[in-house]
Amino acid sequence: MAMILDAFVGRSIGKLLEFIEGEISMVLGVKDELRKLQRTMERIRGFLESAERKRHADRNINTWVTELKDIMYDADDIIDLCMIEGRRLLEDHTSKSAVRHPSCLFSCFSCIKSRHEIGSKIRKLNDRLKEMNEDRSILSKLDHTEKDVQVRGVNHRQTFPSGVKSDIVGTQIEEATQSLVESLIKEDNKKYRILGIVGMGGIGKTTLASNIYNDEGIKENFPIRLWACVSQEFSEIKLLKAIIESAGEKCGEFETKAALVPYLSSILSKIFFIVLDDVWHTDVWEHLLRYPIESATASGKILITTRNRNVARNMRAEIHRVDKMDNDSGWELLHKNVFGDDDDEEEDISRLKEIGVQIVEKCDGLPLAIKVIAGVLRSKDRSTIEWNKVLKSDAWSMSQLHEELPGALFLSYENLPSDLKQCFLYCSLFLEDYIMDRDDLIHYWVVEGFIQPAQEDTLMEDLAEDYYMELIGRNLLQPYNVDNWGDRHGNLCKMHDLLRSLALFLICDESIFLGSEQSPNINPLTKIRRLSMWNAEQVPDAIKQQKCLRTLMLLRSPKEKMIENELFERLRFLRSITINDARIERLTDSIGDLLHLRYLDLDRTNISNLPESIGCLVNLQILNLSGCSSLYALPKAITKLCNLRCLRLGGGTPLSHVPKGLGKLKHLNHLEGFVVSHDDRRGTQDDEGCDLEELQSLPQLRFLEVRSLERAQPVGAPVLADTRSLRTLILTSSPPSEDVEDAIATQRIDEIYNELSPRSTHLQRLDINDFLASSTGLAAPAEIPFHCWSTYNQNHWT
Repeated sequence: MAMILDAFVGRSIGKLLEFIEGEISMVLGVKDELRKLQRTMERIRGFLESAERKRHADRNINTWVTELKDIMYDADDIIDLCMIEGRRLLEDHTSKSAVRHPSCLFSCFSCIKSRHEIGSKIRKLNDRLKEMNEDRSILSKLDHTEKDVQVRGVNHRQTFPSGVKSDIVGTQIEEATQSLVESLIKEDNKKYRILGIVGMGGIGKTTLASNIYNDEGIKENFPIRLWACVSQEFSEIKLLKAIIESAGEKCGEFETKAALVPYLSSILSKIFFIVLDDVWHTDVWEHLLRYPIESATASGKILITTRNRNVARNMRAEIHRVDKMDNDSGWELLHKNVFGDDDDEEEDISRLKEIGVQIVEKCDGLPLAIKVIAGVLRSKDRSTIEWNKVLKSDAWSMSQLHEELPGALFLSYENLPSDLKQCFLYCSLFLEDYIMDRDDLIHYWVVEGFIQPAQEDTLMEDLAEDYYMELIGRNLLQPYNVDNWGDRHGNLCKMHDLLRSLALFLICDESIFLGSEQSPNINPLTKIRRLSMWNAEQVPDAIKQQKCLRTLMLLRSPKEKMIENELFERLRFLRSITINDARIERLTDSIGDLLHLRYLDLDRTNISNLPESIGCLVNLQILNLSGCSSLYALPKAITKLCNLRCLRLGGGTPLSHVPKGLGKLKHLNHLEGFVVSHDDRRGTQDDEGCDLEELQSLPQLRFLEVRSLERAQPVGAPVLADTRSLRTLILTSSPPSEDVEDAIATQRIDEIYNELSPRSTHLQRLDINDFLASSTGLAAPAEIPFHCWSTYNQNHWT
């Protein structure tokens, strides 16, 4: 992801001010040098918006910006080092005395050496930054803007018109939908027919396909409806599973193509309708789906969307070409996305129509371009002056863009606040058509430092959620649901492949995405900061040389069972590590040397244990151990992670307990899979595990899932009384053993439920999965504020 200098420098200034005013800077003795660094940053920051805007047209400015970014990354690492070393020295100072402990004399010398090294690094950094600030050949070309220390956030005006089906406008899509639905439901004697929706990127192929898929005539005539997104680089296994699961079936133990293909064929037992969205190659048909469809007992229809007419022809599809929008339909789409269906806006709509139609013409009839420009206009005052600024913006004609990328997309990016630019660009590190989880994005953005609340009592995750909704509202991310565009609680989204292409273009000097067939082609002088790899056999040697790497995402990679020591020893500045769907079984002790690490995600790996050295990761904020089916215990050192904000232990991770002392992690706000410690039915708790009382010490909880609640003993006081920000509460009990007396267990569980009654007015979801409710008629506690919920589920074990 490309650093947005203005936001990055603003954050660095804020971190320096906080550090300088604290006790740690006194211990290190570097306050004056850090103050000088802060003042230089403040002077240079006023030029940065102009520099970012002009770098694309001026090679010298681009070189200056690139060099300044390197300096700022080094500054960020040094600030981190100051905090780590300062905290350690402060702890040593308060816990030891050189007089009383002569053995600590060496530690004193080590302390002096450490201070000297840090001071030397800061002085060198100051010299480099001062030189940049005095480069008049560059600064004379830039405009200066006065800046506040605080980074500005998003515009909180309503960004998404409620109740508007904003994609479906004009007669073109309605007529096309009606025509294609009639063709699809027409009876014939063929085993299957294929229809192909063909058109350029962003023209509305998926919208049309979605409209057809959800048409009542289709629902009535096809008992089986399946939707799957194919994309350029698809996994055969994942695609087969997606199609099967789209039918409401489970894949179970089927993990190979040989097993999944006949299973899919057996599912197609009634007349079926399959949508294959975003098909790039005929391989998906010829080598994967043709056989199970031809061998199915039922007949059906297949609808594909593709940019390539030849793909549709080679699949022998009947072709429907999607045309560009005419101006009337384009204007309708624009004003619906800007104003919604509010009749009170008619005066503004009429007054701005002339300029609006000109903007639509510049979008060249592409619905995607029109929608993202509508996102820009929603953030502006509804005046002819502001709309004219958008119409005449230089960003429409950004010369370096690939010809398939409309200028409207770059304009929409340029209009984002600096904070949001970073969040948007980060989404391109995922695979094309990847379904992104809102909470995952929020956690990535938090640990990357993109989220800086203006008020101390604002949780970063709450502000990050606002950012997410802003990107959704600006149409830069698309809400997604497996059953197509309903979006389950707003939790899932996708990035249109054209917007992803734009983001990849903008980050190419700092970040790389590598697919399964790609090998890195990296200039040795290039400093890669972020790397995302998908389905790779191993981490390439070229990547191991990138010592400045900060983010490493290994998705379905590597194939080895262990990450070797060498990787972590070389990449000491890593701040985020994601290893998902991989075979690795353990981490080496050297993971504890990654002192800058903030994010560690081992979701769906074969990891069987974590080293005690993980307790050295004092900066770690997110730890995801979901879906680790071989992980039965956590190291006690996990309670030393004093900055931990999120701990995910769900998804089938079979922990017996969570180490006692979790309540010391005061910043924890997302706790998934909290396992109540073992109870021997006599009120005696396991000394190693946590009981419910630990939760009383975690007032910042937004998400809480408690498992094995049947083990719990009443605390004697409300457990969640101080969790005022709680959004989601999930309570789960396992089926009782035969020796449990129902009456005693019921009385105890009733008391526990009362103690777990949340007081949060933000509660949106409550799930109670218990084993006693079916026999006792147990209801949710009366104290829970029902009016706050959007979801309530009570499931019973039988």
